[in-house]
Amino acid sequence: MRAFVKLLNFEMNRFAKIYIGLMVLTVALQLAAVTIGANHWLDSANEAMRVNQWTLEQYHNVTGYIQLNSMPYARYNGLLYFGPIFLSTTVLLIYSCFIWYRDWRGKNTIVYRLLTLPSNRANLYFAKLVTILLFAFGLVALQIVLVPLERLIAQSILPAELYRNISVFDYLKYPTVLKVLVPPYFSEFVLYYGLGITGLIVLFTAILMERSYRLKGIGFIILYLAVLAGLASIPYLMGYSRYDSYFYPGEIIGACLGLIVIIAGGSLWYSLYLLRKKISV
Repeated sequence: MRAFVKLLNFEMNRFAKIYIGLMVLTVALQLAAVTIGANHWLDSANEAMRVNQWTLEQYHNVTGYIQLNSMPYARYNGLLYFGPIFLSTTVLLIYSCFIWYRDWRGKNTIVYRLLTLPSNRANLYFAKLVTILLFAFGLVALQIVLVPLERLIAQSILPAELYRNISVFDYLKYPTVLKVLVPPYFSEFVLYYGLGITGLIVLFTAILMERSYRLKGIGFIILYLAVLAGLASIPYLMGYSRYDSYFYPGEIIGACLGLIVIIAGGSLWYSLYLLRKKISV
């Protein structure tokens, strides 16, 4: 366990500066988007009331309440608000590959020192896997923490007659990318994050196959992905996307979860096998 903790700390420190930068950028841009959006809606309301000679109550009766989920869609705020989310996701996906390949860079490749450490090589694998997962969950937690701050900003700018506060849960249920990052229901959480973690394990497996077999590994990766594609098609053959399916939705969801466990477990076992037996120093 001590060796794993040291490797985890080592891996997290290597990406810490970029990660903190992504978090600061996310906070700054999303709070700016809510501020701009709230002011935009306030200006629009004032202009409409001036042109039509409405009172606040009359404007509210015509347009309804303004809510927090309206803020990202004022003008070009979608880019400001959702841009950092997509940027952070993209950077994490790229780093999920780079976290392995960077160890082979340079003349004195660090991977050989890591592989010769007097500890189980599985510690190295899980340190890299947990690093990516912690960074991902950290960004999700940041989104949850930001929502109350965004509510306060909107509430401080917009009159109470125009603005209706909604709970964090209701805001996250709104159909945006946030509903995928923070699923409102436990079954969706297990399914989405199960797929995400499985995808990460599959990516690690493909990288280790390439590192183990080099050029031949590319062919093995194609075969491996073809097998996974065949397994992934099973829920669709069961009628996952059809209303007239012979199977109940619960049975299809159960099949999806079963496939996730099989693919994740099989890929994890094969990755550790490659790391122990095929990658030598």
